[in-house]
Amino acid sequence: MREFSVSSFPQMFTKEFDRRVHLLSAVLGLSILMGVSFGTYALWPSNLETGYRPQQPIEFSHAIMAGKHEIPCGYCHTTAEKGPHAGMPTLKTCMNCHERIQPRDSRGGLKPGIAALLDHFSSKKPVLWEKVHDLADFVYFDHSRHMAPSAGLDCADCHGDVKSMERVERIHSLKMGWCLDCHMQPPPEGSPQGRTTRAPIGCTTCHR
Repeated sequence: MREFSVSSFPQMFTKEFDRRVHLLSAVLGLSILMGVSFGTYALWPSNLETGYRPQQPIEFSHAIMAGKHEIPCGYCHTTAEKGPHAGMPTLKTCMNCHERIQPRDSRGGLKPGIAALLDHFSSKKPVLWEKVHDLADFVYFDHSRHMAPSAGLDCADCHGDVKSMERVERIHSLKMGWCLDCHMQPPPEGSPQGRTTRAPIGCTTCHR
Protein backbone atom coordinates (compact mmCIF):
# COMPACT_ATOMS: atom_id res chain seq x y z
CA MET A 1 0.00 0.00 0.00
CA ARG A 2 1.31 3.42 -1.01
CA GLU A 3 1.86 5.83 1.85
CA PHE A 4 0.98 9.53 1.59
CA SER A 5 2.62 12.30 3.52
CA VAL A 6 1.67 15.95 3.98
CA SER A 7 4.45 16.92 1.61
CA SER A 8 2.76 14.88 -1.13
CA PHE A 9 -0.06 17.49 -1.51
CA PRO A 10 0.39 21.00 -2.91
CA GLN A 11 0.49 23.62 -0.15
CA MET A 12 -2.96 25.32 0.00
CA PHE A 13 -2.71 27.56 3.06
CA THR A 14 0.02 29.88 1.92
CA LYS A 15 0.83 33.24 3.48
CA GLU A 16 -0.95 34.89 0.54
CA PHE A 17 -4.09 32.84 1.28
CA ASP A 18 -3.95 33.83 4.96
CA ARG A 19 -3.51 37.49 3.99
CA ARG A 20 -6.61 37.38 1.78
CA VAL A 21 -8.67 35.68 4.49
CA HIS A 22 -7.65 38.33 7.02
CA LEU A 23 -8.43 41.13 4.55
CA LEU A 24 -11.83 39.64 3.71
CA SER A 25 -12.62 39.23 7.42
CA ALA A 26 -11.67 42.85 8.10
CA VAL A 27 -13.81 44.15 5.21
CA LEU A 28 -16.76 41.98 6.27
CA GLY A 29 -16.44 43.08 9.91
CA LEU A 30 -16.22 46.76 8.93
CA SER A 31 -19.25 46.42 6.65
CA ILE A 32 -21.31 44.84 9.43
CA LEU A 33 -20.22 47.55 11.88
CA MET A 34 -21.11 50.34 9.45
CA GLY A 35 -24.45 48.71 8.64
CA VAL A 36 -25.39 48.34 12.29
CA SER A 37 -24.28 51.91 13.05
CA PHE A 38 -26.25 53.37 10.14
CA GLY A 39 -29.32 51.29 10.98
CA THR A 40 -29.19 52.38 14.61
CA TYR A 41 -28.89 56.03 13.60
CA ALA A 42 -31.65 55.83 10.98
CA LEU A 43 -34.07 54.00 13.27
CA TRP A 44 -33.31 55.98 16.42
CA PRO A 45 -36.61 57.62 17.48
CA SER A 46 -35.29 61.18 17.36
CA ASN A 47 -33.99 60.73 13.80
CA LEU A 48 -36.74 58.52 12.40
CA GLU A 49 -38.68 61.21 10.57
CA THR A 50 -36.13 63.99 10.08
CA GLY A 51 -35.14 64.87 6.54
CA TYR A 52 -38.63 64.20 5.13
CA ARG A 53 -39.13 66.53 2.13
CA PRO A 54 -41.88 65.26 -0.18
CA GLN A 55 -42.45 66.41 -3.73
CA GLN A 56 -45.31 68.90 -3.76
CA PRO A 57 -48.02 69.22 -6.46
CA ILE A 58 -46.84 72.79 -7.17
CA GLU A 59 -43.19 73.81 -7.10
CA PHE A 60 -42.97 76.42 -4.36
CA SER A 61 -39.70 77.90 -3.14
CA HIS A 62 -39.73 79.27 0.39
CA ALA A 63 -36.18 80.45 -0.31
CA ILE A 64 -37.58 82.87 -2.90
CA MET A 65 -40.84 83.83 -1.19
CA ALA A 66 -39.85 83.95 2.48
CA GLY A 67 -36.12 84.45 1.92
CA LYS A 68 -35.52 86.70 -1.09
CA HIS A 69 -38.83 88.58 -0.98
CA GLU A 70 -39.17 88.46 2.83
CA ILE A 71 -42.86 87.57 2.81
CA PRO A 72 -43.73 86.90 6.49
CA CYS A 73 -44.95 83.45 7.49
CA GLY A 74 -48.25 84.89 8.72
CA TYR A 75 -49.18 86.25 5.29
CA CYS A 76 -49.80 82.71 4.01
CA HIS A 77 -50.29 80.80 7.27
CA THR A 78 -52.87 83.21 8.59
CA THR A 79 -54.23 81.23 11.55
CA ALA A 80 -50.92 80.29 13.19
CA GLU A 81 -51.24 83.11 15.72
CA LYS A 82 -55.00 82.73 16.19
CA GLY A 83 -55.78 79.03 16.56
CA PRO A 84 -54.43 75.52 16.86
CA HIS A 85 -53.62 75.12 13.15
CA ALA A 86 -51.27 77.24 11.06
CA GLY A 87 -53.47 76.84 7.99
CA MET A 88 -52.54 76.78 4.31
CA PRO A 89 -53.02 79.74 1.96
CA THR A 90 -55.96 79.77 -0.39
CA LEU A 91 -55.27 80.04 -4.10
CA LYS A 92 -56.70 83.56 -3.94
CA THR A 93 -53.92 84.48 -1.52
CA CYS A 94 -51.36 83.24 -4.04
CA MET A 95 -53.09 85.13 -6.83
CA ASN A 96 -52.88 88.40 -4.90
CA CYS A 97 -49.35 88.52 -6.30
CA HIS A 98 -49.35 86.07 -9.17
CA GLU A 99 -52.28 87.63 -10.98
CA ARG A 100 -49.69 90.16 -12.10
CA ILE A 101 -46.36 88.47 -11.37
CA GLN A 102 -45.97 85.44 -13.62
CA PRO A 103 -42.29 84.51 -14.09
CA ARG A 104 -41.32 83.00 -17.43
CA ASP A 105 -38.40 80.93 -18.62
CA SER A 106 -35.83 81.89 -21.27
CA ARG A 107 -38.21 80.79 -24.05
CA GLY A 108 -41.03 82.95 -22.76
CA GLY A 109 -43.10 80.09 -21.36
CA LEU A 110 -44.61 80.16 -17.90
CA LYS A 111 -42.44 78.51 -15.28
CA PRO A 112 -43.90 75.10 -14.23
CA GLY A 113 -44.96 76.21 -10.76
CA ILE A 114 -46.82 79.26 -12.08
CA ALA A 115 -48.46 77.25 -14.86
CA ALA A 116 -49.69 74.70 -12.30
CA LEU A 117 -50.96 77.46 -10.01
CA LEU A 118 -52.92 79.15 -12.82
CA ASP A 119 -54.36 75.80 -13.90
CA HIS A 120 -55.59 75.05 -10.37
CA PHE A 121 -56.98 78.56 -9.96
CA SER A 122 -58.84 78.66 -13.29
CA SER A 123 -60.30 75.16 -12.87
CA LYS A 124 -60.96 75.65 -9.12
CA LYS A 125 -59.13 72.42 -8.36
CA PRO A 126 -57.86 72.24 -4.77
CA VAL A 127 -54.13 71.82 -4.31
CA LEU A 128 -53.46 68.61 -2.38
CA TRP A 129 -50.29 69.64 -0.54
CA GLU A 130 -48.20 66.90 1.04
CA LYS A 131 -48.00 67.54 4.78
CA VAL A 132 -44.42 67.76 6.05
CA HIS A 133 -44.88 68.46 9.76
CA ASP A 134 -47.48 65.97 10.95
CA LEU A 135 -48.19 65.02 14.55
CA ALA A 136 -49.89 61.83 15.67
CA ASP A 137 -53.68 62.01 15.96
CA PHE A 138 -53.51 61.54 19.73
CA VAL A 139 -51.36 64.67 20.21
CA TYR A 140 -52.98 68.04 20.88
CA PHE A 141 -50.92 71.01 19.68
CA ASP A 142 -51.98 74.66 19.62
CA HIS A 143 -49.99 76.91 17.29
CA SER A 144 -51.37 80.09 18.81
CA ARG A 145 -50.14 79.14 22.30
CA HIS A 146 -46.63 78.56 20.99
CA MET A 147 -46.70 81.76 18.91
CA ALA A 148 -47.74 83.92 21.88
CA PRO A 149 -45.09 86.47 22.96
CA SER A 150 -44.87 84.82 26.38
CA ALA A 151 -43.69 81.57 24.76
CA GLY A 152 -40.68 83.28 23.21
CA LEU A 153 -40.68 80.98 20.17
CA ASP A 154 -40.10 81.64 16.51
CA CYS A 155 -41.37 79.55 13.58
CA ALA A 156 -37.79 78.43 12.88
CA ASP A 157 -37.47 76.87 16.35
CA CYS A 158 -39.72 74.01 15.23
CA HIS A 159 -39.66 74.21 11.44
CA GLY A 160 -36.02 75.08 10.86
CA ASP A 161 -34.72 77.83 8.58
CA VAL A 162 -37.61 77.53 6.12
CA LYS A 163 -36.70 80.79 4.39
CA SER A 164 -33.60 79.07 3.01
CA MET A 165 -35.41 75.95 1.74
CA GLU A 166 -36.28 75.37 -1.89
CA ARG A 167 -38.51 72.52 -0.73
CA VAL A 168 -39.68 72.36 2.88
CA GLU A 169 -37.98 69.67 4.92
CA ARG A 170 -38.63 68.31 8.39
CA ILE A 171 -35.68 69.31 10.56
CA HIS A 172 -36.85 67.96 13.93
CA SER A 173 -38.48 64.62 14.74
CA LEU A 174 -41.53 66.14 16.51
CA LYS A 175 -41.38 63.17 18.88
CA MET A 176 -42.46 63.38 22.51
CA GLY A 177 -38.90 63.51 23.86
CA TRP A 178 -38.05 66.45 21.61
CA CYS A 179 -41.10 68.40 22.81
CA LEU A 180 -40.34 67.59 26.45
CA ASP A 181 -36.76 68.79 26.06
CA CYS A 182 -38.19 72.22 25.27
CA HIS A 183 -40.97 72.15 27.87
CA MET A 184 -38.57 71.16 30.65
CA GLN A 185 -36.22 74.09 30.16
CA PRO A 186 -36.16 76.73 32.93
CA PRO A 187 -39.08 79.19 32.80
CA PRO A 188 -38.45 82.43 30.92
CA GLU A 189 -37.77 85.60 32.87
CA GLY A 190 -40.94 87.19 34.22
CA SER A 191 -42.86 83.90 34.51
CA PRO A 192 -45.34 83.56 37.41
CA GLN A 193 -43.91 82.44 40.73
CA GLY A 194 -44.02 78.73 41.39
CA ARG A 195 -43.48 77.83 37.75
CA THR A 196 -40.61 75.35 37.51
CA THR A 197 -40.48 74.58 33.77
CA ARG A 198 -40.81 76.55 30.55
CA ALA A 199 -44.14 74.87 29.80
CA PRO A 200 -46.39 72.26 31.47
CA ILE A 201 -45.18 68.68 31.33
CA GLY A 202 -48.29 66.86 32.56
CA CYS A 203 -49.72 64.17 30.27
CA THR A 204 -52.97 66.05 29.66
CA THR A 205 -51.09 69.04 28.28
CA CYS A 206 -50.65 67.25 24.97
CA HIS A 207 -52.82 64.13 25.31
CA ARG A 208 -56.48 65.04 25.75
